[in-house]
Amino acid sequence: NQYAIEPNSNTFAVLIGGFVNNGMQNVALALMQEMLRNGYTIHGMLLSSYLSDEDIRKIENMAKDVVNKGEDNVELASMLLGEVKSAEDNISAITGDSAEQESVEHAPVTLDELAGISNKTGAYERQQLNSTNVAGIMQLKSTLESLYLNELHGYNLQVRLENDTYDAALARYREINEKRNDPLLSANTSALRRLSASWLPKLESMIEEEQQRCQVAMEGHSDKDRLKYGRYFVQLDASKMATVTILETLRLNATSNGLHSQSERQNLLNQKASGGVFASTLVTKLSKAIHNEIRFEQMKKRTNRHVFGHRLSLARLATSGKLFNMAVRRAKMREHREHSADLFLDEWGLDTRIRIGSLLVSMLLESARIPERRDGEAEHMVPAFHHKLEFLNGRRHGLVYPSSTLRELFKSDSSSHAVTARHLPMLVPPRPWMTYNSGGYLTRDEPCMRINDGSEQLRLLKHASNEDRLSTVLAGLDALGMTRWAINRPVFEAIRKVWNAGREIAEIPASTYNEPEPVKPADYDENPKARIKHHLETREWMNGRANQHSQRCDCNYKIEIAQAFMNHPMYFPHNMDFRGRAYPIPPHFNHLGNDMCRGLLTFHEGRPLTERGMHWLKIHLANLFGKDKMSHDERIAFVEENKAKIMAAADDPIPAAFLNDEPGAVRPWWLDADSPWQALAACIEYTDAVRSPDPAAYISHLHIHQDGTCNGLQHYAAMGRDSKGAHEVNLATSDRPQDVYSGILRVAERYVNEDAELGVEEALQLKNRLTRKIVKQTVMTNVYGVTLMGAKEQIIARLREVKDENGAHVFDIMNLSKLALYLAKKIFASLGEMFTQAQETQNWLNESARRISSSMTRAALADTIKMAADARKSSARLRTAVKQAKAAGETLDCDEVLELWPDLGPGAMRRKRLDTLADKPMTPVAWTTPLGMTVLQPYRKMVTRRVATNLQNINVHDVNMPAQINSQKQKTAFPPNFVHSLDASHMVLSAIECKVAGLVFASVHDSYWTHACDVDKMNSILREQFVKMHKQPIMANVKAEFEQRYSDHMVPIVVWDYVNSFSFEKNGELKGSQKRLSKSGHEKQAEQIEADLARKHIESCDETEGVLGGTDDLVQMQIEVNDQKLAESMEVVDLTSIELIDPAQDLFGAARQADLIAYTQSVNGNRIKDERRALMKTYRERVSQLRKYMTQMAKKTAPSEEDKIKLCDAEQAAVDSKQVTQGTLVKYIENLKAERDTLIDGLDAKYPVKFDRSLAISISQRDDKEQLEQLETLIKQGKLAGRLVKGHKFTELTFDDLPAQGDFDINQVLRSPYFFS
Repeated sequence: NQYAIEPNSNTFAVLIGGFVNNGMQNVALALMQEMLRNGYTIHGMLLSSYLSDEDIRKIENMAKDVVNKGEDNVELASMLLGEVKSAEDNISAITGDSAEQESVEHAPVTLDELAGISNKTGAYERQQLNSTNVAGIMQLKSTLESLYLNELHGYNLQVRLENDTYDAALARYREINEKRNDPLLSANTSALRRLSASWLPKLESMIEEEQQRCQVAMEGHSDKDRLKYGRYFVQLDASKMATVTILETLRLNATSNGLHSQSERQNLLNQKASGGVFASTLVTKLSKAIHNEIRFEQMKKRTNRHVFGHRLSLARLATSGKLFNMAVRRAKMREHREHSADLFLDEWGLDTRIRIGSLLVSMLLESARIPERRDGEAEHMVPAFHHKLEFLNGRRHGLVYPSSTLRELFKSDSSSHAVTARHLPMLVPPRPWMTYNSGGYLTRDEPCMRINDGSEQLRLLKHASNEDRLSTVLAGLDALGMTRWAINRPVFEAIRKVWNAGREIAEIPASTYNEPEPVKPADYDENPKARIKHHLETREWMNGRANQHSQRCDCNYKIEIAQAFMNHPMYFPHNMDFRGRAYPIPPHFNHLGNDMCRGLLTFHEGRPLTERGMHWLKIHLANLFGKDKMSHDERIAFVEENKAKIMAAADDPIPAAFLNDEPGAVRPWWLDADSPWQALAACIEYTDAVRSPDPAAYISHLHIHQDGTCNGLQHYAAMGRDSKGAHEVNLATSDRPQDVYSGILRVAERYVNEDAELGVEEALQLKNRLTRKIVKQTVMTNVYGVTLMGAKEQIIARLREVKDENGAHVFDIMNLSKLALYLAKKIFASLGEMFTQAQETQNWLNESARRISSSMTRAALADTIKMAADARKSSARLRTAVKQAKAAGETLDCDEVLELWPDLGPGAMRRKRLDTLADKPMTPVAWTTPLGMTVLQPYRKMVTRRVATNLQNINVHDVNMPAQINSQKQKTAFPPNFVHSLDASHMVLSAIECKVAGLVFASVHDSYWTHACDVDKMNSILREQFVKMHKQPIMANVKAEFEQRYSDHMVPIVVWDYVNSFSFEKNGELKGSQKRLSKSGHEKQAEQIEADLARKHIESCDETEGVLGGTDDLVQMQIEVNDQKLAESMEVVDLTSIELIDPAQDLFGAARQADLIAYTQSVNGNRIKDERRALMKTYRERVSQLRKYMTQMAKKTAPSEEDKIKLCDAEQAAVDSKQVTQGTLVKYIENLKAERDTLIDGLDAKYPVKFDRSLAISISQRDDKEQLEQLETLIKQGKLAGRLVKGHKFTELTFDDLPAQGDFDINQVLRSPYFFS
């Protein structure tokens, strides 16, 4: 209770083990009884990773003592001994091992028995590779060395590889330092490797000294700064910490990946800055690497024999296929969650990470030295790295950059691709994914999703795992990870020959960059265009050279890994991104890689080819040559026609004459394929099968692919039941496959030709030069959310590849940007023409995401309004108190100020930060995939924190702080992410079904692989799962989910109120009031705050204001309405009996009626004013004359005839009849006043002005855009006399109706031969 920790098997295991180790057996037994009373078992305790084998032996001995001595708790002790024996028996049954083995670390048990692994391919002798002599390659070769030895096999070798990640590098550094003067070592070691090894001793010594100071601080609690990070800094060995620091710093500086973006790197280059890496990036990535290594060391210690046996049992279930029974899987997942061992792993706060990272960087800056020789000077040691502050885009950034000598070493020696064993393929089946962070590699717990630590996605993922909503997704990852791979030896031999020759052939870059450097033009200084063009060509050349070196190193990595695994099976553990798309965890060598990677890989398991398998092998071979838009029969005919070429390619893939570039040498035919290395593998497989005694019985290992046609558009067409779109992307049955890219090309060409006839310059340059390849990437990525600028960059790259017969570029580099932007717009328009249904669906998804990302909950809105109102009241009270104190010559003390405005007290900065966030949208878009996995878009505007360190003040993004939503990104990314989640769901469902059906299965997103003999089965499964998924009302489900998930949300909108204000000129003409309208006098304070908050939300979302624009919260349209015709058209209406027109039914009628009502109110108001004025005037005149007359009578002065005449008849009669005397004059005047007031009061009934019924015509700019435009037009045409006044408010979050569906029958997919082909 004190530490808010829920008791479970792990917590009891920690306590029981601790008390047993401290000799407190009675307490341990009491805790064990408490554990049983709480429903936890001894078996569960033994499976806790917090008990070592030594702990379990001590607990067992304690139980034996109790039983032998006959003490209390004998029954409990006997139960414990029985559980231990039962567990040991189970382990022995699984592993064939004896119970006397001491620990997992020394157990010779492997998973080979469980997985059925064999080395039937025979031994392969390592061949010579002309490897690049760079530090990254050298480190990789050291890591891979264990694979060539026969010391360990299977599970034990895999554990060794995972444990030796930094240990191998550390051992190599120490060997270099011990044999520094050995010439043989120097010849086999790169200069950068020898140099970085020399930094290790001093850096290691500095770290040890700091660790000692941290120990002293923790013991004496004297140094507060060191207490903040000291307990973490001492957890890793100094030598390993130094190795990680050197390797990570070299890696980041070698590629300058620490710069935040390509544009910023280019800005630094243009400013002739020193390059390097941002200090904030280096510090955070270095500290993360250190933290991960510490966690890995902690996890290594958390194992015991029982945990090992449990993992073996799970592995056996996975490899046997039983774990793909969902009922079995869910039961095992629940059991595994109970024993989860991630409770007490240290989590580092932001301050800790930054302080440790900056401390290590500072130490490396001091310890790393490099020899440098200047002109005429002796060699001397200078710092290898420098730290300085530079201004970039108006902001100051700290940079850690290499010295000029070290930069020169980077050009020939790269550490940017340093590979660790934890990123290599596995030798044994991966651990099954039992929870969100338990699976994959054997000794490392990482989340199954590629997300940042501390993110809301991680919390959501953990919650979903605990609620058992990830079982299907994790089963799909296991199905992919259990596929066993091998290296295709004939293809490898061909690749090795090309590599060693150093020639550029089929994606293998040449060993040297042979493109000539651009020559500076003669008019460089005088001609600005020539100068710009030379700059662009030079930059392109420099990028080409850098890319060539990087690609050469990357290719070297792949070849080295392939050779090392030649005698071993391979597995690729998988994880996924936040949308559910699966990816292999090993990044450098996997089947998602380039053509060379895929050509090198083959299934480890072979299966008889069969006649149908031969059919699909031929189709696959034709597809690799770009014949995938032919019918199946045409593809088979292509293979038959080229049978001799295919067999020649298999017999001699790389003829010596061609490899040596001899005159007259013939280029191998297979190199003309779209995917040459995969084509070569298919040629070899086909040749071997044809030459075998029985081709149908030939054991085939090749993976055969079935690819979708622009898979995103397939999903859009299926969701919208779009018949036209379904036909274009092969969902519908047809005689031959449709080519959507060629279709778009034809439409785009039509647009270009039409513009060319009009003389458009870009069209004239592009006419007759467009190809399918130019438009394909943009069409393919459009459905996945590529922006116009992104499409432009894609097309620039494709246009640059267009060359004439002489090899010269067709398009001038100066015009590429303009041409690409023009063509991108035409391609987008072509897509809109061909796929209108997909466009409507995409627009609906866009609009829904826009509304969600700008919304907030009702409760949050109410709280925000209340906080703002309270703040205003407090501010007003404080201002009043200050004025009063100032008037009295006094001042307010702090207590008085805080009493008046408490929010200024402790926590004021935090409240201010929260108040600022209240003005910003905070709601991300989330939805549930057909697999039941919740997807949450992570796009937020990161919050930056400043942390003071000994290196510099470092600004870093804090993922744990509340941050505003990036509304624009939420909106634009939702449609592609939604389609990706459907694509991923289909893949996972298909993978599980294929696994259950006994197929060997792999996928590359929308490309599915299996053995040739099983393609028909896989095709059937793919179609069935696609139809099954799309028979669900996917769009209706997501709309219903949105309506439920965001049912309590309010969204800000722009509204335009139709208002009227009339007056009369002296000439009687009607004139519209041009005064600026304001609601401040008419709205309550809460309404004002809500309107202001809505405006701020809309502005923060970067919303465009649409048809009427404007940035003020109230904008009045300045339209003259004193038109005589409009004035003449006005008429007075009877306000007491008028029937109001509903604006939703007749907007113009309602607005016209509002005009007439306002006109009537204005006219009646003026009439009332005029008649009231006349009555008042008459009253005053009568009273004045009467008083004058009576005054004269009182003076006994006979009134003149003129004064008598001025008296009205009533008064004259009253005077003559003596009704008015001097005594009754006052009363008579009061009666006259009452008579006047009665007449005035009657004017309201005679000329009605008040109108109690609502006349509000408020038009939403979001929902009623067409009506708003209509109203604006009517006002401009003088048909309406009102005004449109802009305002903002929150309204209930609703969603538009879904686009109407077409008539496509989804069941046609089951019969479509080219849906996947």
